[in-house]
Amino acid sequence: MQRSADFDVDVSRVVLAHEFAFYTDDAMAAYARGRDVHGLVCVRSGQAQYAFSGGHVRTLSAGEIALLPASSAYSVRKVGEIPFLHYTVNFLGDAASLPDWLSKAEMHVLRPRDFARYLARFEELAETWRRMRTGYRMQAKAKLIALLADYLAECLSLTMDVAAYSRTLPAKRRMEERYSEPVSLEELAQCCGMSVSSFRRAFVAVYGQPPMQYLLHLRIEKARDFLLAGFPLEEIARNTGFADVNYFIRYFHKVMGVPPGRYRQMN
Repeated sequence: MQRSADFDVDVSRVVLAHEFAFYTDDAMAAYARGRDVHGLVCVRSGQAQYAFSGGHVRTLSAGEIALLPASSAYSVRKVGEIPFLHYTVNFLGDAASLPDWLSKAEMHVLRPRDFARYLARFEELAETWRRMRTGYRMQAKAKLIALLADYLAECLSLTMDVAAYSRTLPAKRRMEERYSEPVSLEELAQCCGMSVSSFRRAFVAVYGQPPMQYLLHLRIEKARDFLLAGFPLEEIARNTGFADVNYFIRYFHKVMGVPPGRYRQMN
């Protein structure tokens, strides 16, 4: 059962669409500061290990499709004997238009029921980009939007739980509206009328991460806005719920790949 059919991801333009391969064990790519563009990856053969800045490690295998938000910071390395052959489509778009359960995740993986159909569409999209015929950018964008619509609909039908989303929504709203205030896991569970264990399990099922990690990442998002607005680090730490500025600096560095001061200089 779908949790919601109401999504409308904004795609402003396709940046790249191609087939790529890692043949050797030392072949890798790294995005320590984040991707800067959203990415859709379709694995044709082999496996690769994605190690995210937050400490999470995920192996992506043949037959899977992954969507990586622009904020994802990670390194990826081939594992196993088989070459890691994959299609990648990078695109720009409004991150706010991504569904909550997707934008807050480091990577969302789908093993579709009909992988061959998706693979053919990735091949077609990459070929459109490679040929660069008149109107190819618009054609690639149209193909990607159609592909994303099917991908998101299948993700929802396979992984999302209507009841879990509805029951955990009060906690999500509480964190978003009062992100700078201290709150415990027990308090969040209580505002949803659930036991701690049931609440945590339902929250992870919907958002792909534990509640307190969701809150910390939300605080980092707010901190980025304060940084770009020129606020001092001590004030940013207070405004985003970090009691200790040193802890704020360490956690920001862990999530974003650079210290807050350096992030401000880069942007």
